[in-house]
Amino acid sequence: MRTPLPGARKLYVDAHIRFEKWVEPTEFGLPNARVLWVFPGVIALLFVVLVALGVSGSSTGVYWSVFGSGGADPDLLNGVPRPIRSDEWLVQSSWVVSQVQQGFPALNQTFPGGMDATVQNDLPAWDWSTLFRPHLLGFLALPLDQGMAIRWWLPGFSVVVGAYLFIVTMLPKRPLTAALLAIAVYYTPIFQWWYMPTTLWPAALAFIAMAATVWCLRSPRLGVRIAWAAVTGYLAVTTAMSIYAPFIVPAALVVLFFFVGAWIAEAKRQSLGFRGSFRRVLPLILAAVGAGVILVVWILTRWSTIRALFATVYPGQRLEPTGTVDAKRLIGLLGGPFNELLAGDTSGAQGITLGPNQSEASSVVLYALFFLIPLCWLIAADWRSKRHVNWIAVSIAGCTVFVFAFLLIPGWDPIAHLLLVDRTTEARMRLAFVMLGIASIVVIVKRLDRRDIALPGGVVWSSVAVTASSIALVAAVLTVRNPAALALATNWRITAVLIVLGVFFILKRWAFAGAAAILIAALFVGSGISPLYRGVFDLNDTEVGQAVRAVDEKDPGTWVGIGAFVPTAVLVESGVRALNGVQTYPPTEMWSMIDPDKRSENEWNRLANVNWELGAGEPVVTNPVRDQIRVSFDACSDFAQKNVSYVLSETPIDSECVTAVETVSEGSSSFTIYRVTNGG
Repeated sequence: MRTPLPGARKLYVDAHIRFEKWVEPTEFGLPNARVLWVFPGVIALLFVVLVALGVSGSSTGVYWSVFGSGGADPDLLNGVPRPIRSDEWLVQSSWVVSQVQQGFPALNQTFPGGMDATVQNDLPAWDWSTLFRPHLLGFLALPLDQGMAIRWWLPGFSVVVGAYLFIVTMLPKRPLTAALLAIAVYYTPIFQWWYMPTTLWPAALAFIAMAATVWCLRSPRLGVRIAWAAVTGYLAVTTAMSIYAPFIVPAALVVLFFFVGAWIAEAKRQSLGFRGSFRRVLPLILAAVGAGVILVVWILTRWSTIRALFATVYPGQRLEPTGTVDAKRLIGLLGGPFNELLAGDTSGAQGITLGPNQSEASSVVLYALFFLIPLCWLIAADWRSKRHVNWIAVSIAGCTVFVFAFLLIPGWDPIAHLLLVDRTTEARMRLAFVMLGIASIVVIVKRLDRRDIALPGGVVWSSVAVTASSIALVAAVLTVRNPAALALATNWRITAVLIVLGVFFILKRWAFAGAAAILIAALFVGSGISPLYRGVFDLNDTEVGQAVRAVDEKDPGTWVGIGAFVPTAVLVESGVRALNGVQTYPPTEMWSMIDPDKRSENEWNRLANVNWELGAGEPVVTNPVRDQIRVSFDACSDFAQKNVSYVLSETPIDSECVTAVETVSEGSSSFTIYRVTNGG
């Protein structure tokens, strides 16, 4: 007869038994419905609450420094707006508000001749392609604040849910570990500093596609396979419509390697043969074909825009040579554990050791590198003992080596070009390490959970040594080159210990403890980057925004903004016809007005922010940097007399060809609206 266990231990054992029953996988080795959907349900509830409150992480609150009446911004709930995130708050958010003002046209009418809102700008529009941009649908049905909240949270939370679904698909008895790791993925610095749909959807697609691959190969139920394939195909279209290859390429690369490895592994494990396994993945293949058809239709129906985009001088069709990571860039690549310093560096000057600015310096904690030795050891051990090849482990290790080869080894550009990997860049390729790090952890834990093998101490400590050494190297370089930057990473020692412990715990099969350490480390390096902001700082609600709209509604015309970024943003958000703003490609009608002889085509045929400054004579076009177009403006020039009605300027204009209409002062700013006259 069994002796009753002591109370506390009995409670623990009973709880453990109940938990084991709760997470019991299906007969096909897949997670049960509870494990699969409880955590995503919690994330969905959080999403609904944040959207209802109109809270996002947008940095549009930067405008408070210009228009605020003093004191703290009442809509800033936590953190600080990030001026470096101008792609979000100045470019994309301004065009979103412009679309709202114009009624969501497929062709935004701010620039003369219009600009396609459905290509690359990622803008809400009454166009069929918006059905494949779920993060934009909220704008068409909800107020601006709620629409912006959906646009902000849906891609990010999709990464969390996608990562979770992939992890529990591979580790169906470890939902808690999966949840911790999925949240850690969200706080990866490269996501937080590049937080936009174009960055997040490729990662979400990669995780979902890898999970779908396993489900299609293991589940005999056709309906289940079709459902996973349909979601994957839909997200493939969503991702591809961004036309931002630098983030798509690394995600696609990881998926391709994993798909091949998982297909071979499951075909052999289940003795399916080629035909049987092909039938299993056929829904995925058909989904890919269907996604391709949709994309072809989308491209053909806006071919002139696509052609203009790829014909630009910048970005045009950029190709990245192999082996671009030199000693300096290597520090940036390894600098993930120190990315806390980027958040503390409000000037952006201290992060220069890791990269040219905070966004470019953002990286990934390279768990894919730290776990490469044990991954290879497990592959070799399985082969030695059973003549068995762990094809998923091989695919992950192979992809990791391939990515490092692209970054570190020069001289094989033709091969890279043939494989399309030269469409990404060194900084964007880091995205691959997010998925590879999680996949490495999952494969190692899954193999160790079988309990028929244990990693030797030499393998464990070698991995720990690689982890610690990479962190120590960056710390040493920062200490010598930029001690002020290192001082901004106030918790780097704690972060380093947590990362090392995370690696150690995973390799000792203490997966939950390892995931917890990895999550806490991720919070140190990746949290607090984006603010929590209520609503959108809509420039149409400012006095100058209202003045511009009032003048234009009374007598519509074409506007030019002169000054820093604010006049441009005001004109774009107001929805008036203007010659300012970020162009993804050069609108033909606008530039035929400015430069009819195309003498400066090399300067204006690019993706860039078009701004104006006071000058003399006909417009002169220059490029202060490659993504900026600066044009001189003289109200008495033939160009201005024929094409410009109003000027919004931060500085006084002394010209006989303008008449002041209204001066507006608000906060620390002052703007004057001028009407262009003939000077007579």
